[in-house]
Amino acid sequence: MKINVLASDVHTDFENIIVMATADGEPEFGECAIADKPLMLRVIEMGDFSGKRGSCLLVYGEDGRRWAMTGLGAADKINGRAWRAAAAAAQKKLAATGAISAALILPLDADVAEVAAGLTLSGYKYDDLISKKAAQGKHLEEVTLLLPEGADIASIEETLSLSAIHLAGTQRARDLMYAPGNIVNPDYLAAESMRIAAKSEGRVKTTVMNEAALAEGKFDALLAVGRGSVNDSHLVIMEYTPHLEEIPEKTVVLVGKGVTFDTGGISLKPVALMEEMKYDMGGAAAVLGLFHALSKLDLPVRVIGLVPTVENMPGSQAYRPGDVIVSRSGLSIEVISTDAEGRVIMADALDYASKWEPDLLIDLATLTGATVVGLGHECAGMMSNEKGAAFEEALKVAGEKVGERVWSLPMFEEYGELIKSDVADMKNSGGRYGGGIAAGKFLQRFADHAPWIHLDIAGTAYLGKEREHNPKGGNGFGVRLLLEFLENFN
Repeated sequence: MKINVLASDVHTDFENIIVMATADGEPEFGECAIADKPLMLRVIEMGDFSGKRGSCLLVYGEDGRRWAMTGLGAADKINGRAWRAAAAAAQKKLAATGAISAALILPLDADVAEVAAGLTLSGYKYDDLISKKAAQGKHLEEVTLLLPEGADIASIEETLSLSAIHLAGTQRARDLMYAPGNIVNPDYLAAESMRIAAKSEGRVKTTVMNEAALAEGKFDALLAVGRGSVNDSHLVIMEYTPHLEEIPEKTVVLVGKGVTFDTGGISLKPVALMEEMKYDMGGAAAVLGLFHALSKLDLPVRVIGLVPTVENMPGSQAYRPGDVIVSRSGLSIEVISTDAEGRVIMADALDYASKWEPDLLIDLATLTGATVVGLGHECAGMMSNEKGAAFEEALKVAGEKVGERVWSLPMFEEYGELIKSDVADMKNSGGRYGGGIAAGKFLQRFADHAPWIHLDIAGTAYLGKEREHNPKGGNGFGVRLLLEFLENFN
C-alpha cells in the first residue's frame, strides 16, 4: 500500500474519505469545512454509529462522496491499538466496496505508525496460488493522510518510511506461513534466507548447514526429528551487522522454530485441522521476516538468527516414542511424544547459540497448546531464566506498543520435576498440566549459558478467524515486536 501525506484541509479531490471518532465525541474533521458534517453528526445523534473501537459505518454525502466513519473507542483510552483498529476497520470496509484509494483525516496527535500498520496489515491476502483473483474486496492501494496545516510532514514521512520496512517484514513472514507445506519446506526456508542476504547490501550474511554438516556438528536431536521426511533438515544461520562506523558491542541471538509441517510423527495428530500445521514454522517465519526488515536497516545491535528447520513426518526412519536421543550439548532426551518435536530441534539450536556469547538469547516457537489454553490468543507466553528476567519488561512494553503482547509465566524450580526421566537426563513431554511451562523448563536446560527468554507464540502466530488488523491464519507475530525491542536494546 502506498501512503502519502498532505498538510492540507482540501478533501474535494477524494471520492472516499475516512474520519475517526471517539465513542464520546464527534468525528475528527480537523479544520475542514465539510458540507456533509451535519449529516454525520445526525448519524451519531440517532445512534447508528457508536464510535466503539474498530467499528465502521459508511455514510454517503449529498454529492455521492463516500465517508467511512471509524471508531477509536473511549477518548481517555486512545492508544496504539485504537489507531490501528480504527484504520484497519475503515480499510476493510472501503475495500469491500471495490474502492482502491481514500483520504484519511488525522489530528496532529495521531499515532501515524500504528495508523499505517492498521491500513497495511488489514489489507493482507495470500492469493498467489489462486488462478482467478477476486476483483473486489482485496485492499486499498493508496491512502493519503490529511493533516492540519503546521504538521511536520518531513518527520511524518520518515516515520512512514521506517514503518513500511517493518510492515514489509511482517507481510513476508505471513507469506511464508500462508504458503502450503509442499512449497515451504526446509529447503525453501534455507533459500529464503539466502535471498535476504543477497539483497541486504552486506548487512546480512547467511550460512546453511546441511545434514552432513549437522551430523558432523552432533546436532543429533535436530536430525532425529526430521528423519521421517524425504525433505532434508537444515540449520539456517543469519548474521546481521549494520552499516555503522563502529561494530555494535551487544549481540542478540534469535532462534525460530522451523517445523514446516507437523504431522506429529509416529504420535500422529488427529485429522481435524491438521492442515493448520503448515503454520508450525511461525517462529522461523518471524526470524526470517525480521531479517527481511533488518536487511534495510541500521540498528545499533548485532543480531544472529538461527532457524532449525525440519518436517515432522511418520516415515519408516522416523524417531519413536521411547527413543533416547543425545543432544548436541551431551544431555540425553527420552522421547515421550514425537509430537513434542519443536523443543527437541530447538535444544540443539539453543545450545549452538553459545558460540556467539550473546548478551541476550530469545527463542520464538509455536510450541504448546497448553499455553493457548492458559492465555488464549491475546498474548504470547513469556518465560525466562534468572538472567533473562531483566529484559522481560522491555519486551512487554514493545509488545504493547505494536500490538504483539507478551505475558510472563512462572518458572519455579518445581516445574522442572515434570520433565524428569527414569532413563535419560530429561523427557520431552511433561504431561497435560503445566505443559507450556514444562516445555520452557526443557528449553532452559539448553539456554542457561546466556540471559534467555522463551516466547511460546502458539496462540498468537496464527488465528482461527480474522481479528482487527490480523487475517485468519498466519499473521507474522513477532516481527514488529522484536524490531521495536531491538531498536531500543542497550
